[in-house]
Amino acid sequence: MGVREVFEVLYSPVKAFKKIVEKPDFKGVVLILVLFISFAVVYRYAVYSKFFLLTETPDDDDWTESMALWASNGNLSLDDADYKVGNYSVKSSISNDKSIWMKITDIGPFDCSEDTGYEELFFWINWTHSNGTFPDSDATLRLFSVNESRYFELDLTNLISKTSGEWGNVTVNIGPQSHGWNSTNSPDWKNVTGLEFRLAWLTSANLTMQIDDLHFRKYVSSIEGAFNVSTIFSWIMDAAIEFSINWILWAGILLLVAKAFREEGGPWTTFFVIIGHVFIAAVVYTIASAALVSVLSPLNLPTKTWPPTTEAEANAVNVVFEERWYPNWAYRLYTMLHPVFIIFNMPFYFPFLREIWTMALCIVAIRLLRGITWGKAASISIVAFILRSIIRFFFGL
Repeated sequence: MGVREVFEVLYSPVKAFKKIVEKPDFKGVVLILVLFISFAVVYRYAVYSKFFLLTETPDDDDWTESMALWASNGNLSLDDADYKVGNYSVKSSISNDKSIWMKITDIGPFDCSEDTGYEELFFWINWTHSNGTFPDSDATLRLFSVNESRYFELDLTNLISKTSGEWGNVTVNIGPQSHGWNSTNSPDWKNVTGLEFRLAWLTSANLTMQIDDLHFRKYVSSIEGAFNVSTIFSWIMDAAIEFSINWILWAGILLLVAKAFREEGGPWTTFFVIIGHVFIAAVVYTIASAALVSVLSPLNLPTKTWPPTTEAEANAVNVVFEERWYPNWAYRLYTMLHPVFIIFNMPFYFPFLREIWTMALCIVAIRLLRGITWGKAASISIVAFILRSIIRFFFGL
């Protein structure tokens, strides 16, 4: 049997299965297996290439767990009673003054250029004013480049909390394409070496400022450093196992149901070869999945691993998917094919399209293999489909 009959199953299944039944050959199933594995690898690569995972520097909360790198015009201390992450926040206090600033220097240098550099700066900030007045003179963030005379400056007025004594988390975009930054003395985004927070008022008061969970952030492709021979081999093995399990289950269940309907399937090897040809539908399904994913935009995901390891991370990832991908027709169609794509908070469905197509091809195969009526062949396949769905539901196979 040639390659033609394998693909003929897609557009002329009756004609194709007549030929396959007359001369069953494992070569056709092997070809389908090779195609399925190949496109399964392409599909996985397409998926992982769309995910950019969060990378932070420092990896933990080092910068706000110590005062070693900090300077201020006030009295610096570590606050172990009021913090957001870790065990401390860095705090500065000053009495009867109009401004307060805190800076951390001798870090980096950090490359914040647009190609592979850091894209965001994240931090928590808390300020207090003895009269509760919002900074009415100045609220700025500076990024130093080489020295403190060269810097980028951003207005924080609309980013920090409006209430004295209340923490606010801030994420600002950095780099040549980011907006709102003013530069002084030609600083370089490829060479950021420190930063400063500054708040100022028109009248003097007792002031404090606290900083916690300070990080530079960038998003790295989930396949960067992981796409190697070992990864490809793992994807190949996963695809081969998936194909084999589905093939064995479908053929085995069909054979048992046929016997229950008092229909002999003939030699089991022949039966398995013939049923194996219906999985050309799985190849098309995988190609369609890869094609749909390929047209979607890349995503910066708020998680350091994929899949997410906590429910909180998964919820945050869901928000990104809903905002960036859900309006896209390709994503809506994709989730119909892969409705358990999101790890948490998604209802569980079956990818019915592939299963129903497989069932329909099984009807044709059994009808021509045994020479029974279409009704009886349909009954056998439908019962097998139901049993297959039950097994899939309880065991995830």
